[in-house]
Formats: sequence, structure tokens, C-alpha cells
Amino acid sequence: MIVNYLKIAFRNFTRDRGYTFLNILGLAIGMTSSLLILQYINHEFSYDKFHEQSEQIYRVRYDFYKGGEQVFKCATAFPRVGPAMKEEFPEVNDHARLFLRYGGGIVRYDDVSIHEDNVFQADQSFFDIFSYPLIAGDRNTLLKEPNTAVISTAAARKYFGEDDPVGKRIKFGNNEDYEIRGVIESPENSHLKISLLLSYPTLVQQIGEEFNNAWGWYDFYTYLLLEPGADIAGLQAKFPAFIEKHGGEGASERTKFILQPLEDIHLYSDLIQEARVNGNGRSVYFLILIAFFILVIAWVNYINLSTARAMQRAREVAIRKTVGAVKFQLIKQFMSESFLMNLFAALVAIGLLYLAVPLFNNLAGKNLTVDINDVTPWFYLAGMFISGALLAGIYPAFVLSAYKPALVLKGSLKGSRKGLMLRKNLVVIQFIASVGLITGTLIVYQQLRFMQDQDLGINVDQTLVINGPGIVANDSLYENDLTTLKKELLRHSHISSVAASTEIPGNLIYWTNGARRLDEAPEKSTIMYKVGIDYDYLAGYGHQIIAGRGYAPEFTADDRSVILNERAVEVLGFNNANAVVGERVRIGGDTLAVVGVVANYHQEGLQKNYDQIAFLLRPGARNYYSMKVSMADLGQTVAYIKEHYKQIFPENPFDYFFLDTFFNSQYKSEQQFGKVFGFFASLAIFVASLGLFGLASFTASQRTKEIGIRKALGSTVPNIFLLLSRDFIKLVLIASFIAVPLIWLVMDQWLNSFAFRVSLGPGIFAVAILVSLLVALITVSYQSVSAAMANPAKVLKYE
Repeated sequence: MIVNYLKIAFRNFTRDRGYTFLNILGLAIGMTSSLLILQYINHEFSYDKFHEQSEQIYRVRYDFYKGGEQVFKCATAFPRVGPAMKEEFPEVNDHARLFLRYGGGIVRYDDVSIHEDNVFQADQSFFDIFSYPLIAGDRNTLLKEPNTAVISTAAARKYFGEDDPVGKRIKFGNNEDYEIRGVIESPENSHLKISLLLSYPTLVQQIGEEFNNAWGWYDFYTYLLLEPGADIAGLQAKFPAFIEKHGGEGASERTKFILQPLEDIHLYSDLIQEARVNGNGRSVYFLILIAFFILVIAWVNYINLSTARAMQRAREVAIRKTVGAVKFQLIKQFMSESFLMNLFAALVAIGLLYLAVPLFNNLAGKNLTVDINDVTPWFYLAGMFISGALLAGIYPAFVLSAYKPALVLKGSLKGSRKGLMLRKNLVVIQFIASVGLITGTLIVYQQLRFMQDQDLGINVDQTLVINGPGIVANDSLYENDLTTLKKELLRHSHISSVAASTEIPGNLIYWTNGARRLDEAPEKSTIMYKVGIDYDYLAGYGHQIIAGRGYAPEFTADDRSVILNERAVEVLGFNNANAVVGERVRIGGDTLAVVGVVANYHQEGLQKNYDQIAFLLRPGARNYYSMKVSMADLGQTVAYIKEHYKQIFPENPFDYFFLDTFFNSQYKSEQQFGKVFGFFASLAIFVASLGLFGLASFTASQRTKEIGIRKALGSTVPNIFLLLSRDFIKLVLIASFIAVPLIWLVMDQWLNSFAFRVSLGPGIFAVAILVSLLVALITVSYQSVSAAMANPAKVLKYE
């Protein structure tokens, strides 16, 4: 019997190819889009789950409070925290610390010198806790001895090609020598991106045990491996007493430690001093919503077109009932059609998925693959196939099987008013989703444009930056070498300024200290971000000095001075910029005179608020050299810079980039999200349009006689077009009325994740509604115009 049902279904599909094509295409695109999104989401949720003990691993987060108010939340903690927690808490099985070598450094092997980022000092216990795939080496001895290292496969290829790196020696920075003892794979789906791990005992030799046991130096990523079944809340309840014990009386009022599950870091952690830019859980949930919308739109299309064709199938149903078919048999027949339609769509979706993955990877900046042996996507597809077949098939099956044979065969059957209302309601649901997606896409791009066009408070245009030398022949002569280089570069007519600094705009500042007024107690300190600059930095970047002065060689005491930005003045508790000039402040262990105040500027992207920044005079800063250059003959200018840089610092690689591009790279995640959002919003609208096209075709065919009479009585083509289109226009307007407040609430929440954001005015919603109306009109226009231009004599003759 089932075989017979399937044969009949297949016959019906081939008889009405247009209807079949629209349904299969819509369902296939819906399934493919949802599969792509689910693959992406699966990848985002997979971060750090490759570690065998991932559910037992937690990172210790450090929160700092001043006067009862939270000042900052930090991804790092003090070096003493991990060992002390292991000693004192039975819930802690093990700990591991990572110390980021901020700014990286130059790695040398033979004649290869490359500036390497993502370099960490790591405890030996790192490999007892984490399960990074070990390609070579003994996991039990890695990082145990001073001056030993572990390298990633990607980094190893740059220095050793296909040779075995184990046993080979590399140099890091100016004079650090390491033997490679192991090679690991550093998976993309990790919140840590690792190029090189240096042994922690080497760091202890460099800084001494006193600093290794410091309570207050918060530059150490601290991970705990907890015992299975450990009471997390109970463990955290012990932290205040722990902090008082190690930090002194009252320390727990200023310091809070929070345990972060390792698996949550990528999507739900946006703290200062993160090891890398993390994902955005809110954006992931937005994409889940889009996947749901697209599937709903595709299923609604099927329901709408199936019920719209009910009148055409009525005689078939009546004859079957007359010859003895019961309602349950008819329901099984039409459910079989739904299953077969969804099966064809699923098969098409598999082909589309393989074609779409490379395009999606370009949009999302990911490296997703479709593995035939991975059951996850096929499990999702099976779920969509079964859900679609049931949800989209049940209602049409019951509608079609309910027709009374006597009314149908007498020609007395008329279209159900309830059925018409249902189709209209389903179209409204589709356009609620469409208007919402169009509006969301416009808002995402408006926010991106706002961030990229916003005045940063400094000038980053035409700024060429080179990485400063990690290797110098003689530290005592470095400042003289830098002065010589600057003089040579400024001889070039296309270079107008050269400045040296420890940081550049667009960088997260890791150099921090506690800061306070001299009349405040040490426990009242707040965090201060520090940037070392030379005499030319502020002018080179166009910083606006609003009080006092900048640094100048004639002021010999400037090495014991500081320049603050407005935010720093505010957090230190001074009334205004002029009031702080001449005052002395305590930053770290130094007492410094404030000689100037600069206006606030965006050190980082507009996702974050202004930081409190102290500029310290460091004429010998060597991390970055920033140059204002003319874009004319740029290649020749870069060659000139490289020639003179290599003359003075021959052992260093020459790496350069343009600061505007570097700064805007902070918005890469938002740009990719905007592309993905827009791509799937377009697909959702296209699928909705397929259904609308089919529905418009059916509506036009049902009103053929009415249109013929109207034309015979003098109606024009525009009149007929408006007649057939106005119902759809009404539905779009109703959908817009419902969608606008909903999407306003959702997108306002998304925008609240940015410190600087656009305001949601009526204009953007009006544009979205107009676009939706335009899409609807274009979709129905072909059928409406064709019906309007038909010869009324022929139409009425056949009627």
C-alpha cells in the first residue's frame, strides 16, 4: 500500500512540475541554510572540548573592586594563586599557569628569523591538565627543565620544514636559548592560540622566587583541574578567607576570584587580558534564531501551497472516497507526499551543502568541512526531514481528506474561509521573519559603519608601523641607534614623523599597575594602563593636549613625570584636567608628577569604553615604530625604510603594516557576523519569495473569471495589478507592525554589547518595511501583470 501511495505522489509531482520545483527548492535551501548554521554553531560550541578533562578544568578570573564598585574583570590572576589553591583546597587536583610573553618576540634558527606571537611560559603540569595532541616528545617530561620548549606544528614548519624539531635549539628574543623537547598540534577550536611554550622554570630564573610568589602581579593565566564532582559553589565560598590570608586584612573587599568553566571561555568571556579574541555567544544564538526562521519559512511555504492547491485536488479526493477510501487512508496518502517531497529536498540539500561550505567559510572566516563519517550533520538533516514531513504535512493532509464527495462532484464546493485565513496568517508569519531579518541586517551594517567612521580622537590614517627590534647588539647603545634611524628616515620627503612606543592604537595594553593619589591609602588604588612613548609620539598621532604640556627634551625631569588621559584623571578622583597638572600620583612603585592631560581617545575598538591611560616617557621604547607616510611612491618609501632599518638592526626581520587596517581588524568578528547574518537573511527572504510567487500564481488562477469581467467592464492593467497585489501589501504591513517592536527589543540588546553604538530611530525600520514591500511586489508582479494582460474574451469563453 505504501508503495502505491509513493507512486501516486510521484505522479502528482511530475504532473505539477512548477509546484514541485518551488517546494523542493524552498525546502532544500531551508535545510541547507540550517545545516550550515548548525555546523557553524557546533564548531563554536566545540571550543576546548577536545581536552579529555575539559569539564573539570576551570580558569581563575580576577575581579578588582574599589569602594564597593567593580573596576575591572581580568582573565589573569597572581602567580601565587594556582600553587596556593592546590595546597589548601582538596577540591583542586592540579593547577597550571601560563605567562604570555606579551608582544611575542623574534625566534631564530640558523638563518631564519621570524617575529612570533602567541608565546607563553607554561608550567610542566600544563600537559597533565590539557590534552593538546602531542606529535613528538615525552608528555611526562615536557617543560620540566629550564631552557626547554614545546613548539606547535605550524610554527615548526616555518623553521625546520619537514625535519624533526626535537633536540634542535632556537633563540628567543635577545639572548634566550631553548631546546625543543616536543611538538604539539594547536587546534583552531581552542581559546589559546599557541606557537611556542617555554618552560616555566626559565621564567622563575629570570624573575626570581620573590616575584613568582607575588600577590598583586596579575599577568598569569591560572587553570585548575578540579576533582570529579567538586562543589564549585562551595569552593568559591572559600575564596574570601583565602584572599584575606594571602592578601591581608580587607583584601577580599578589593579582590574577587571567580571560577570560569573552560568550555565557556570562548563564547562567554570578554575580559581584559584575554589570550585571544573570543567569540560572541549572543551572535551564536542570533544565528540559531535565523536557522529556525528559515526552516519555518520553508515549511510555511509547503503548507500554503499545499492548502492552496486543495481545490485542484478536491475531485481526486471525492472519487477516492466514493470508491471506498476512508479518511485515514487519504491522510496516509498525503503524508506520503509530504515525506517524499521532504526526502527529495533533503537529497538536494546534501548536494547544496557541499557546494555552499566553501562560500560560507569565506564569509565566516572559518574552516568548516563536511565529513561523511561525522554523524552530526546527518543527524540534524534527519531531524529536519522528519520534522518537516510531519509539521508541514499534517495540516494539508487533514484539510484534503475532509472534503465531502457529494459537494465536490456537484460542483458546490467553495474555498474554505478558514483555509484562506490560515494562508494569510502563515504569510504574515513569513514576513514577520523577513522584516525582522532585513531590519537586523541593516542594523548590523549600520553599527559596523558607525564604528569604522567614528572619530577615534587620534589620527591613524597614513600611519605605517614596523615591529621594533627584538634583537639589539648592545642595549646601552640602542637609544643612539634609534636616534640615527629616525634621522635617516626623516630625510625622506615622504616620511613626516617617526615615533617609538611600547604600544600602538588597536592593541590591548598589558602593561598595568595600581594607581592612586598620594593622599590615598594603597588599598584605594585603581588599575592604570601604561604606554611608554618617546618625545614624538603624541604629536605624531595627533593627540589633543587639553591641559599642561607634552614631553620635550628640554625638561630634564620628564623621566619622572606622567601624562594622563581624561579617563585617568576621572578614575583618580581629580575634579578636572587643569586641577591635576602639577599634582603627584603613585603608579606602581613610582611617584610621578603630572605634566599634561590629553583628550580621551579610542585605544581599542568601539566595543569597549575609554581606558584610563598613563603615558610615560621612554625614549628607548622598542616595541613599535610609527611613521606618517605619503601614499605616493609607497613601494619606494617602504624599500627605503627597510634598507635603513636592516642597516642598523640587521638580525631582525622587517615586518610592517598600516595602522588603519590593523585598527579596523578589531571589528573582524562583527564584520563576519554581519556577512553571515546578511547572507542567511537573503536566503530566508528568497525562500519566502518562492512561496509568495506560488501563492500569487494560485490566487491569480482562482480569480481568472473575476479579472475577465473587470477587464470587460473597463478596468485597466494597473487597476488589476493593484487588485491582485493589495492583499499581499496588507499582509506585509501587518507583519511589519508586529515585527518592528520585536526586532527593536532584540537588536537593542545586541547593540548594548557595544560601549559606543548607534541609536535605533524610525528611519531604519521604515527602510526595512519598504524593502519588504518591494520584495513582495516584485515577487507577485509577474503573476499579477500576466493575469491583468490576459484577453478577457478568451478567459470568459473558457469559464
